[in-house]
Parts: sequence; C-alpha cells; structure tokens
Amino acid sequence: MKDNQLWFLKFLSVVSFFKMFSNFYRMIFCDLSKQFLFFSIFLSYFLILFSISSESVQKIQSLDEIVNLDSTKEHGWEITLQKMDPISFSNSYLKGQKNPNIQLEAYEVPGVYILPEESVQTAFIVKKFIAPKNWKSSGLAVRLGTLTDKDKTYLNGTLIGETGDMNSTLPQAYDKIRIYQIPNGLIRNGETNILVIEVKKYFQKEIGIEQDKTAIGNSLLIQKELLETEYIKILLLIIYITVGVYFLFLYFRRRTDRENLYYGLFTILLVLYQFLRNQTKYDLGIEFIYMKKLEYIVLAFLVPLFTNFIRLYFKYPKKAILKVLDSSYVCFALFYFVSNNVEHYNFINKNLVQYGWILYLGITLDYLIRRVIAKDRDALLILIGVLITVFAAFLDTLGARNVFVFPRIVGYSFLFFILSISTILANKFVRLNEEVEELNLNLEKKVEQRTEELRLSLEQVNRLKIQQDADYFLTSLLINPLSSNKNTSDVIKTEFYTKQKKSFEFKNKTYEIGGDILISGNVELCGKKYVVFVNGDAMGKSIQGAGGALVMGTVFNTILSRSSISLHQNKQPEKWLKEAFLELQKIFESFDGSMYISIVLGLVEENTGLLYYINAEHPWTVLYRNGVASYIEEELTLRKIGIPENEEHLVIKNFQMLPGDTIVIGSDGRDDLLIGKEENRVVNEDQNQFLKRVEEGNADLRKVYEKILKFGAILDDLSLLKVTYNPECSKTNE
Repeated sequence: MKDNQLWFLKFLSVVSFFKMFSNFYRMIFCDLSKQFLFFSIFLSYFLILFSISSESVQKIQSLDEIVNLDSTKEHGWEITLQKMDPISFSNSYLKGQKNPNIQLEAYEVPGVYILPEESVQTAFIVKKFIAPKNWKSSGLAVRLGTLTDKDKTYLNGTLIGETGDMNSTLPQAYDKIRIYQIPNGLIRNGETNILVIEVKKYFQKEIGIEQDKTAIGNSLLIQKELLETEYIKILLLIIYITVGVYFLFLYFRRRTDRENLYYGLFTILLVLYQFLRNQTKYDLGIEFIYMKKLEYIVLAFLVPLFTNFIRLYFKYPKKAILKVLDSSYVCFALFYFVSNNVEHYNFINKNLVQYGWILYLGITLDYLIRRVIAKDRDALLILIGVLITVFAAFLDTLGARNVFVFPRIVGYSFLFFILSISTILANKFVRLNEEVEELNLNLEKKVEQRTEELRLSLEQVNRLKIQQDADYFLTSLLINPLSSNKNTSDVIKTEFYTKQKKSFEFKNKTYEIGGDILISGNVELCGKKYVVFVNGDAMGKSIQGAGGALVMGTVFNTILSRSSISLHQNKQPEKWLKEAFLELQKIFESFDGSMYISIVLGLVEENTGLLYYINAEHPWTVLYRNGVASYIEEELTLRKIGIPENEEHLVIKNFQMLPGDTIVIGSDGRDDLLIGKEENRVVNEDQNQFLKRVEEGNADLRKVYEKILKFGAILDDLSLLKVTYNPECSKTNE
C-alpha cells in the first residue's frame, strides 16, 4: 500500500512540475511577490520528489537463492548515531510514519564508518528491501558479514539474532561472520521490509559491517556457501601442516640443518594463524580474548621465523640488525601474553609489528637477490614464491586496516610458496640421485683407491706407533733404575705403589711411562741416621712428564750419592733439605717454565722418628694413626719447583712421629677422579675423600689403590709412598 502511495506522489509531483513550467513565461512578468511564491512552490515539490526518490529500497526478485545486499548505485544501507528504539522505529516505518527526529545517512556496506568522536559507542544500521510475493524456500537467513563487535539485529521490529554482551567492555566477536535465521512469516511478502542492526564498537573510531558480505536467501544455501569456503581453507591448512611436520621430522633426523626447524615452525604457526582467522574456531568454545591473544602472538613470530629460515638455508651470518629485530618481536609476543587489552594488541600490530615487517622483507630480499645474482636456481624459485606471498599479505594487511574490502588470500597464496619449496626439494632429490648414480658407476675404482689410501695411512701410523713406543721404552729404561726404594732401615720402613696413566706395548710386553717418581734411601748427618724419601709429580703427560721425572731422578740420586761422602755428612737435616731443594730449583728453573715438578721431600730420624720435610705444591701429607687418617698440613706455602723466586718461600716443616705412625704421601692422581654415573660424570673436588680411602685400606697401599678405583676412574698418574715408624722392629732384630 505504501509503495502505491509513493509512486502516486512521484507522478503528481512530475505533473505539477510541468504545469508550473508551462506557466513560467506568464509568471515571469508578474511582480516579485508572485515570483517568490512560484520559486517556493517549485522548491518544495523538488525537495519532496528528491526525498522520495532517494530513499534506498532494494527490490528482491527471489528468495530461493542467495541475494546480495551489499551497497550498489541502485540501493544501499543507511546509518545513524542517534539513540533510538529499533522496534518502535521499525514499526513506525512499516506503518508509513517517518520519524523526523532520526536522521539517516547513506553508508556503504561492507566498510567501516568513521565516527566523529571516540565517545560514540553505538550506531544503528538500516537496510530496506522489498520482498517478492512468493518463494519456495522453507527457511530463510540473513548474512551480515563481520561487524565491529557486538550486535543486535532486528527484522521488521523483531529481534532475530544477537552476538556478544552489549554491556561488556571486552571484545566479543569482531571477526565473526553473522548468520541469523529468519522466523517463518516474519518477512512481509511483496511489501517493504526493514532490517535494523544495533552495533556496538570495540575499536576507537570504527563501526559498522567492515568485512565479508551481506546477503539474504535460502538458509541452507547461505550456510553451505560459508562452510564450503571455510572447509576449503581447512583442507589447505591440513596440507600446510603436513609440510610443516615433515620439515620438523627432517630437523629431528638431522639437527645440523636448522633451516628445517625454522621452516617447519613457520609453516605450523602459519596454519595456526589461518585457523584463528577461520570461522570454525568458534566451534571450539574458547573465549574470544584468548583466541585473539594467541593470534597476535603467532603473528609476531611468523615473519622473523621466515627470514631466519632464508638466512639459514643460504648460510648467511646473523647480522646485528636482525638480532635487534628478533629481540623486539619476542618482546612484542611477551607483551601480548601478559596483556588482555586487544586495543593495545591492535595498536602495536599496526604501528610497530607491521612496519617492522618492511625491514624483515628487505633483509629477506637482500639474501635472495644476492643468491639469484649468483645464479642460484633455488633462490629464484623461493623469490617467486615470496613475492606472491608478500603481495597477498600486503592486500590482507590493507584489508585488515579497512583501506578497502578484500577477501583474505594469504592462505591460498602460500600454496605457491609451498610449491616453490617442493620444487627445490625435488631438484635436490634429482641432484642427489645423479650423484648416487655417478658414485655407483665409479664405486669400484673409488673403493680400491680409498682402500689403498687407508692401507698406506695405516702402515704409516703403525711405523710411527712403533717408533713412539720404542722412544717410550727407552725412556722407561732410563727412569726405572732411578725410581727405586733403597731404604735399608729396620725402624723406618718405606713402601711404594705406582700406576702411570700411559701404558704401551713393546715387543709384546706392556710397560708404563709417566711423570710420577718415588725415591728413598739412607743418609747419615752429624752422626745420626736418617731415611730420606721423595715423591715427585712432573708437569705434563706421558713423554713430557717422563722427561721431568728423568731429570728429577738423576739429580736427586746424585745428591744421595754425594751425601755418602763424609765431607757432606757434617750438616744439620734442615740444611741438607735446603741445599737439596735449591739444587733441584736451580736445575728446573733453567727450563724457562717448560718444566715444573711438585714434590714432598723428607728426612726421618731413625732414633726419634722426627720428620723434617718440604712440600712444594704437592697434595697434603696424611698421618695414619690408630686407624684414623688426617692431614698434618693446613696450607701450602711453596710453589712447584722450577717457578722463579720460589726459594724465597722455602719453609722446612717438622713433625714428631709416634711409634706405629704411618705417613702416606701421594701425587694428585689420588684426587683427580671421575665420579658419578655415565651421563652426569664430574671430576672429584673433595680432597678429604683420600682420607676415607686410606682408612678403608688400613694404609695398605695396594688396598688404598683398589678403594680409589671403586670410588672413581683415575685421570692422571698415581704414585703412593708409605713411611712407617716402628722402633720395636729394631729391638726385635737386636
């Protein structure tokens, strides 16, 4: 009825216009008052005609198919920021009663409406359409695209759907496509209908139907259209995630190829991001804020992972600018994780993250173009895929910024990138097959050639090994006579145990060589008998240590031989020790730092058991008394023999041994032990462990050695010296 009235008014206006125009010539000669009256009447009719003809009403031919409701030149949408009741407004309009207080303005859908003030929270979007008189569809639905957040949708004054809590300050579903079912009988057949959407914004100055499209029609067709689009995307995501998992598998099989890790993570995160942009995510029932949080976190990692994949694939070093960028994007992701403000997410993404992508893109293109110039076909294929993906991402970014309305295509364009990478892998596979075929053709010759090379190398190694073992053997022949237990005292007993780290075979016999040395003997000083002993540990392993031990043994045995002359026996024990130390210091100092030796050098008076000794950075001396082991030293004051100016710190110590006391001295091999389980083995740093081994072995050197082996693996040469004071033995012999 209302439509007939509108057309009648239009016809009447046109007739009136022509009637007034026919009298124009006659009226032009009238007075000014009549001219003004004519102009007023003409303007009134023109405004009425314009207002009637400008009302945006879309005429729908059929509702059995999907009818697009987007704005066109012929029809469109309207919007108002004024407060109103959608129900009463709709009812008034349907009754032909226009509300002069509500001013509607044209609004292009889809697209955002820029608000004049940030304080405005709500807008009302209006769509008028004329339904056909009849249709066959049993159910109808309306598709409204993605709105700027919460909404309530009314058709002919009846609420047909709503999304989100209008009173909540949190985002609800600003990227969700709305599809609302229309109750049967609600649409007015063959008459004008009005759709009113109450929209509440989330972001600052944007409101409206921003993306996707608007449509009305058969509900099954509308749902099918949406699901087909979304499930095609899901199918592509399944393909992408398969590729990502495959590359991760390659990385775990060969961890040196880190580019596989980065590409696999990039692909999987891209799949996750695309899924979070898919409408099926709402079926999971996860809160919207957490889905957005995850989406922005993933977005922060995508481009950095891709750039680092290109860098690692073509073996470029990581520059400082890339390190700074990567660190910045990690900070962005951490901020997304701790914050729940989506507006802050959006601000950082638009003003920092997306502009940073330009730098990443520049670095990536620099890598690829340099390789393309070097005629690398792999780089060319990747570059083509990158350019297509970047172009699609650029369009998506502009769409996300509401520069224009465009469907998201990066998920589809990534297929080209996958194809480029697959082509590269195929080329690598072909090249590998060609290399294998070439190897198979020349395999026999290469095997013979390599076998001959290995035989010659083995012969050379064996010759060198024989020469080395011969050198070891000759050196051991020189050392063994020098390292001897020549003590003949019945009161002071000395025992040795040596286990050198280096063992070798020479002429089917096993020998040892190392830097540890043990010497004992007897001297007479000022008419008193003394037992002299020394335990030395020369610097270095095997032949180097053996050289130091050889020097030590030669010099010390010379000192012992010289002390048997009566001219050298008129000395106090302290003086004898000092002169012996100075002579050794002078000899080792002449090596200019290439040879040092730690020693414990001592004299024990047979009658009293008084011990005089020098410790030159050797492990502490152990006293074993009444089944308890303890150290007789608390600090070391003297460095290794051979260190310059060492004589300035010379201190001769003494200790009174009691009958039955045992002194145990050992090199640092007693403490340098590898302990713990195989996967967590560490070097022993507890020097008190040796005291426990002495007690467990009752100061028996062989047993002490066995207890040490049970505690840990020996890492160095080991030598043990035992000095026992037992005056009862002398009385028994007498």
